[in-house]
Amino acid sequence: MKRIVLGALLISASSMVFAQPGCGVGAMIWKGQSGVIPHVLGATTNGMASQTVSMTFGIVGCNTNQSVQSMAMLIDSRGSAVAADISKGSGENLEAMAVTLGITPDERPAFYHLLQSNFEIIFPSPEATTGQAVDAIVSLMEQDKSLRKYVVA
Repeated sequence: MKRIVLGALLISASSMVFAQPGCGVGAMIWKGQSGVIPHVLGATTNGMASQTVSMTFGIVGCNTNQSVQSMAMLIDSRGSAVAADISKGSGENLEAMAVTLGITPDERPAFYHLLQSNFEIIFPSPEATTGQAVDAIVSLMEQDKSLRKYVVA
């Protein structure tokens, strides 16, 4: 239950799905600066400057795998339900993520187990955003020999 509540808090805390300052207008404006303040300002700038558009069209330094982007939108739109499914390792939202990523039915159990067993990495704190959760999922999948093919751009 603790995992579900934490996941719900983490997902609902992010109202700007692609507000991370790694690419987009915020990354351009705050380029070369480090620390909390530039990070927050970059994320805020991206949230106001429609980071979704930048990622969708692959502009302003945002190059992403379409299925990963779709997964991010799914996580953001279904919030706590996705977190709940990840925490228990099953459920329709977790299945929807697998389908979105194009994971074959025979590899889905490994995907579900990977996410469930790394829940604390995907949602490390109440301040984690959807973008951070997606980054963690992609990173975990890239490290898995059988699942990496689904997130390579």
